[in-house]
Amino acid sequence: MPSVAQAGRGLALGAIAGLGIYRPPADAPLARRLTGSDLTGVSYRVQAEQGINTASLAAGAARAALQAGGVDPADIGMIVVGTTTPDVLWPSTACLVQTELKLPMVASFDLYAAETSLLAALNVGIHYIAAGAQSVLVIGADSDNQLVDLPGQSGNVHSRAAAAAVLTRAGGDAGVLSTIAGGAARSEGNGEANDRTVLQGLTDGATECLRKARLSMSEIDLVIAEQSAPETMEAWSKAAGVSSGRLLLDPTRYGSLLAAAPLTALHDAIQEGRLQNGMTALLLACGRGPAWAAACLRWGGGGLLEW
Repeated sequence: MPSVAQAGRGLALGAIAGLGIYRPPADAPLARRLTGSDLTGVSYRVQAEQGINTASLAAGAARAALQAGGVDPADIGMIVVGTTTPDVLWPSTACLVQTELKLPMVASFDLYAAETSLLAALNVGIHYIAAGAQSVLVIGADSDNQLVDLPGQSGNVHSRAAAAAVLTRAGGDAGVLSTIAGGAARSEGNGEANDRTVLQGLTDGATECLRKARLSMSEIDLVIAEQSAPETMEAWSKAAGVSSGRLLLDPTRYGSLLAAAPLTALHDAIQEGRLQNGMTALLLACGRGPAWAAACLRWGGGGLLEW
C-alpha cells in the first residue's frame, strides 16, 4: 500500500477500480415528498418503483461502480456521498444507499460543499485509502427533488444524475496522485470581488495539487473543469496557459449535474478516448462558499459502466 510519502515519489495514493454513472430517462417520475409517519421508512426510498430522488440516483451509480470494478461490497470500508440536494437531512443519503445495497455497516455520511461536494468527498475517501482501508465508495449525486431551494437558485437548475467511484489500494503510479479541498472563511463580497476570491483559491488549489503529485501543468493531458462556472474556468485556463484542446469544459452537457459532473465528465472522456491509459488528468471544482477542490490522477484502466 503506498503511503503519503510514497505518493510524493510518484506512486498513487489509491486506484479507481470502477466508475459508475446513472442517468435515468428525462421522463422518469419523481419520488413523492414524504412527511410525518412516512419518514420512518428507509430502504424503499431508493427503489426504482418509488420514483427518482437523490438517494435512488446515488444507489444506481454505486451499483454500476461496484459492478464495473468487480469489487466485493463486503470490502467497502466507507461510503461518502457529495451532494447539494439531499432528500432529507436524516438518514443521510449515504446511509440510504448503504441500506438498499446491503453494504457493510461502516462510516457512511453526506458531504455538503456546494459544487465542490464530489471532489471534497474524493479527498476524504482517498485519505482513508492511504491510511489502510481496503476500498471506499465515493458518490456524487444531485436531483431536482431537492430538500430546499438555495438563494438565487430555481427548481430547474439541477439535472438528475449520479456518478460513483470505487477507490481501492494502489500498486503503482496509476490512480489518484493527490487531492486538495479548501475554502475561504468569508466571501470578500459579491460580484467581481467574490469571483476574484474563487479564482485565486482555485489557482492556489490547482498549484498545490500538482505540487503534491510532483507534476507540472505541462504534464497534464486533460483538465476537467468546473462545468457550472465557465467564465471562471476560462479565466483560470488563460492564466494557467491551458489550451482549449486540453480543457474539458462543456456547460451545456454537464453544467446542471453539479456534484455528479466531475466523475461523469471523467467517465465520458475515457469512453471517448480523450483520456487513455497512462494519461494524466486534473479535476477542478469551485462554488459557493466560496469553496474549491482539485484532484490529480493518472488513469490506469479501471472499469466503466453506465446505467
